[in-house]
Amino acid sequence: MAPPTAVADRRWTGCLWRDRDPSNPRNPAAGGVWMTPDIDFEFDFVTDWPRVVLVTLVVIVGAAFIVGGATSGIAFDAFNPEWDGTNSLQTTAEDAGSDPVIVRNTTRYTQYDANTTAFVLAPDEPYTEADAARIQAFVERGGTLVVADRDGPHGPALLMAIGADAQPIGPLLRDERHHHRSPALPVATEVTEHRFTDGVESVTLNYGTGLAPGDATVLVASSPYSYLDRDGSRTLSENETLTSYPVATVEPVGDGSVVTVSDPSVFINVMQEQDGNRAFSRALVAGTDHTLIDISRAGSPPPLVALVLTIRESLLLQIGLGVGGLAVLRVGSRYIKWS
Repeated sequence: MAPPTAVADRRWTGCLWRDRDPSNPRNPAAGGVWMTPDIDFEFDFVTDWPRVVLVTLVVIVGAAFIVGGATSGIAFDAFNPEWDGTNSLQTTAEDAGSDPVIVRNTTRYTQYDANTTAFVLAPDEPYTEADAARIQAFVERGGTLVVADRDGPHGPALLMAIGADAQPIGPLLRDERHHHRSPALPVATEVTEHRFTDGVESVTLNYGTGLAPGDATVLVASSPYSYLDRDGSRTLSENETLTSYPVATVEPVGDGSVVTVSDPSVFINVMQEQDGNRAFSRALVAGTDHTLIDISRAGSPPPLVALVLTIRESLLLQIGLGVGGLAVLRVGSRYIKWS
């Protein structure tokens, strides 16, 4: 391109600066704006800066809408990527070769049986009798159910409804000798050999409790230097005893298994950074085809996620969107041809 003979203003075209001769603004040889057959893009930063601001705001708002619509800030939520979320559990399942499935309604349990592990973490609402019956049937067919709760009423109620013995005790478990950063984050060092503890040397709790195991088998227990802080004094009182407490158990229900964990925080993102906790999660899903993450009693998922899940769960919607997409492509191709 020849250099311009006169420079009236400087403009941005495509990805290159070009000088423009006001007497011949469209002639490249005269220093005009470079053009392509299909693109006529010309932008003046001096006079069109409001448009720059508007476009920037639209991009920022759009990105915020997408991020906000696809993530959650609720503790223990499967779509919360922050420290107190559990979205890393899906990654652990995928790494173990197990397909993660989000369960919004307990009717989904009827589609799975053996070679499937389901997680119920600190449910916020009670399960109905029909819900509990579906979950119990899932376990009796050979599925594995993991229920993790400390002092909420709904996890223990579900355990009772499906015929499990183990129950969370409730008071905070502390260990002055074996802990992560404080005695309220005890490291459970007593590990029983089992397929659900394969590769697990310890499990770290985060303000958890102990379990009353009943007839269940203890998988992981705290050290003999732990105690339940029943009076909330944060110290060992006269009516409190140093002893080992179960923090994870397993028991048979029908052809399947129920694993009870005394602290749902074992599965949150920040605690999954502890080697033992990540190994425990991996062992629970190892060898399974599917990992169900039950959010049916954990509030509504983010809007965009809810939309995607609704489409996945509805064959009619998938067919309708497919037909609609083909129609749009056909109309678009005709428009391009006519233009």
